[in-house]
This record gives sequence, C-alpha cells and structure tokens, in this order.
Amino acid sequence: MKAGQRVLLSLTGRLLRGLIGPMAGLAVLLGLGGAWAIESLVEAVNDRLLGASARAVAETLGVEDGEITLDLPPWALGMLENSSRDNIYYNVFEGSKLITGYPNLPPPPQAKLGDQVTTFRYGRYRGQRVRIATEARRLPRIENPVIVQVAETLEARRSLSEYMLIQLVVLEVALLALAALLIPIGVRWGMAPLTRLRRGMDARKASDFTPLPLADVPRELRDLVTTFNALLARLDSAVEGMRRFTADASHQMRTPLSVLRTHIGVLKLSRIESPKALEAVSDIEAATDRLQRLLIQLLALARAEGAEPSGTLLHNIDLGAVVRAVAEEHALPAVRAGIELHYVSESSETFTVRGDEVLVTELIGNLVDNAVRYNRDAGVVTIRVSGDAEHVVVEVEDEGPGIPEEERDKVFTRFYRLNRDQSRPGSGLGLSIVHVLTQILDARITLESGSQRQGLLVRVVFARVTGT
Repeated sequence: MKAGQRVLLSLTGRLLRGLIGPMAGLAVLLGLGGAWAIESLVEAVNDRLLGASARAVAETLGVEDGEITLDLPPWALGMLENSSRDNIYYNVFEGSKLITGYPNLPPPPQAKLGDQVTTFRYGRYRGQRVRIATEARRLPRIENPVIVQVAETLEARRSLSEYMLIQLVVLEVALLALAALLIPIGVRWGMAPLTRLRRGMDARKASDFTPLPLADVPRELRDLVTTFNALLARLDSAVEGMRRFTADASHQMRTPLSVLRTHIGVLKLSRIESPKALEAVSDIEAATDRLQRLLIQLLALARAEGAEPSGTLLHNIDLGAVVRAVAEEHALPAVRAGIELHYVSESSETFTVRGDEVLVTELIGNLVDNAVRYNRDAGVVTIRVSGDAEHVVVEVEDEGPGIPEEERDKVFTRFYRLNRDQSRPGSGLGLSIVHVLTQILDARITLESGSQRQGLLVRVVFARVTGT
C-alpha cells in the first residue's frame, strides 16, 4: 500500500467500530461508576453496623453517686464480628478525660460532635487504618458530654469491595464478549436490505436497466437507490442510442453494398483481360462479402441486445423442430463450402422449451455458420438434439482446429478473434451474438473439444417444459 493511502473499511466494519468503540468507553465509565458505588455501598452498610455498636454502648451509660457507669454488653461489640476477624476497639471519654477503653485510640474532634448524632471518620491505630464511629451523649449532673468511640479495622470492608469489584469486572467482560458476538449478527441483520439489494442487482442480466423497486428499500437507502435508478435510466438511454445507431448505420449501408455487389457482378461478366484488373475485382468482391457479413452480424447483435429479457415474451416452442429447420436452411451453403452437414435427434419425442423461434434460430444459425466456416476441408458438421426429464441439449460439433481451452472464455468477447484466424474471413461477432442470446433465453453454453479430441463441440442447454 502506498504511503498516505487510506484503508477503506467495509460498511459492516465501520458500523462495528462505531458500536464497539463507544460500548468499550461506556463500559469503562460504568466500571468507574460501579467501583465508586461499591465503595459507597460497602462503607454505608458497615458504617450502619459500626454506628449501631457505638449507640448500643452509649445506651448503657449511667450516673451513680455523681460517677459515670458503663455496663458493656457482649453483643454491643459482638455484632461487628466477621469472617475476616477484624480487630474491634472502643473507649469512653468525659470531655477529654478517658473513662475506659483503649487509651491510644485517636481522640474525637470536639468541634464536630453533636448530641445524639453519630459521626464517622478514618484514622490509624496500632499501624492499621481503622474506621471510627463516635457517639456523644449528655448525662444528668455531668457537665461535659460523654463520648463513646468504637473502631474496627478494614479487612472485611476491603475483602467485600474486592469481591464485588471482581464480580463487576467479570460481568462487564461477559457483557462485552456477548456484545462482540451479538453485534455482528445484529449488524448483518440490519444490513440485510443492502445484501438483498446487491443480490437482486447481481441476478440481473447485463442488458437489464429497469429501475430497482423502492417498496422494500429502507428510508435511509431510498435516496441512494433513487439516484442509482436515475443512473440506470441514463445508461439505458445511452445504450439504446448506441443500438439504434448500430442498427440504423448497418441498415443504411446495406443498400450501397447491394449496388456495389451488383456492379462487381457486371464487371465479372464483362471482358476484362488484364490479370491485375481481374485480381482487383476479386479483392473488391471478397472485401464486399466481409463487409456485408459484418453488417449482418452487427444487425443481429443489435437485435439480440435489444430483445426482451428472459420470461417476458417467451412461449413454448418445439426446439427440435426449430433446430431441424436451421439445419435444412444451412444444408445447401454447407455443400457449396464442401462440408457435410448431419442432423441427429436421439428421440422422436417433442422437445418443448420456453423460448422465441426467431432468437433460437439466430442462436443455432450462428453456431452452424461458425462450424461450417471454421471446419477443415471436406469436414463434417454434426447437429444433435437430446433431452432428459429436465433439460434439452443442442450440440453443434465440427472437425476444425477447435479453440484452445485457455481462450474459450475470450471468444465470447465482441470482435475477439484467435491469432490463427486473423487472415480468414470473419468479424469475431458470431459467438458474441450467441452469448447474448443464451442469456436472454436463460440457456447455458459451454465449449469443449470434439468427440475425436479435435474440432469444437458447442453445447447449449435449455430448461425443458414438462406437462404439455
């Protein structure tokens, strides 16, 4: 690939990138938001237990003989027990005076305390990070507020947060994997109208320029299809103009050619003694014959390309009878060329196909004409008709030099001629006309070597009409 050249993605690839990229970004944002939510949830749940424990301790505070008493029940701190075996600490202050508990637990911030309000904060105790709940109470005949602190280490919180984060990551990865599997299926389903449109276009004949139907086209594609239909209309007009020009030009040139051939005949009957003059007249006659054949084939090609597509004006015909008539028509020209023409039908039954007599006659006539023209001297041309339950096969076989296998596809191209045939009369249009006609008649044509490994065997297969 050249430097700076852009790599063009398919429409499906662009849609996948446009969907998967934002989904991955959204997954990252959801992951960050989920992590924050998990931390908040774990903290809120554990703080509720920690605060309940601090309140339970505070509820046991009392005053006897002016002294603060504390009846600490086991369940007040036992509710904080967990599988992670976090450490639990507590203390009770009167103002700044420690009454009971762990003396080195960080003291409460006096400015932030309020009666009957539980506050939470993080701190460090014995080298570990702890969460501290603080509950302040006013007791009768006690001047300073009594403050209860309960602290716990954070191993259980950390374990629960990690577990939930892992579950979140697993869920997001599973969702992304599932999306990666389902999005291409969804994209292909969404692109199905384009696929049907492409298949409909691929199934068309080369000469079919009818507009694409808009009934089943999605709204997003209608402008594109409408523009394409306009292009088809312009192309149809241009091709039709070329067909008319070819047909009109060929037709107009036939009259002067007929006059020219008449004068050549007069010249040949006159007494021309000069050998050079006789040679010139012969050359003119040969060139006139070639030009006349070219015009005839151009007219045939114009008629073939302008014929109706398969299935519109076709009707049931007896293919065997049509081929027999073509063989009879070409029998005398074949004899004049020194060629023996055989017609063989493998059965006396009627071979009925959907077709048009004029088009089938043109098709088989071109094949027989080619077989006679490119045969060996005193050669044989064999025309066979056979059939089975589903197909009717017409074969035209000659004993000429044949066509090399590597060039059999090329000979259907207009004006293409083999190198060995450049000096022989011909225009290179015969098989082009045959190819166009087989498409119109929905037939199939193949080129093979002859039965004796020489010559050319042309096989045309038609669909047989049964039940008639």
